Amino acid sequence: MSEYYYTDAQRQPQGPVSFESLRAMALRGELPSGCLVAEVGADHWQDASVVLGGTAPPVNPTAPIGVDADRFEPLAGWSFGLGIAAWTLCLSIFAAIPAIILGHLALGRIKASRSTNSVAKALAIIGLVAGYVHLLLIAAYALFMVIVFVAAAAGAAGSGP
Repeated sequence: MSEYYYTDAQRQPQGPVSFESLRAMALRGELPSGCLVAEVGADHWQDASVVLGGTAPPVNPTAPIGVDADRFEPLAGWSFGLGIAAWTLCLSIFAAIPAIILGHLALGRIKASRSTNSVAKALAIIGLVAGYVHLLLIAAYALFMVIVFVAAAAGAAGSGP
C-alpha cells in the first residue's frame, strides 16, 4: 500500500499517510488549496488533485444548512409570463392583475425561504413592474376616453338644433 507526503498551508511537508487517509482528508476539506503530494520515495511533487484523481475539497455552503439557496420559485415565472402577456394582449387586465398578485406571492416566498436565486427574484420583479405599468396605462386610457366622451357630449349639447 502506497504512502504519501503532503504539504500543509505553509507548504511544509507532512506525513507520510496512506492513500486512503489522504483521500479522506481531501473529502473532508482538510487539504489546503494547491496542496502538493509526493509518494514516499518519489523525486518530485504533484498537485493533489492529479494524484487523487480530481478529488477536490468540498465547497463550503454559502447558505445556512437546510436552505436550498438555488431553489427556483415557479410563481416568479408565472408572474413574468403574465406580465409579458398583458403587453402582448393589448390592454388585457386579465393578465396584468394575476401578474401582480403572483409577483407579490413569489417575492414573499423567496424572502421567507431566504433563497438567493436572483433569477427568480428578477422575474418576479419584472412581472410586477409589467403588471403595474400596464394597469396604469389602462387607467390613463380609461380617463382619456371619459374626457373625450364628456367633451363630445358637451359639444353635442351646446351646438343645438
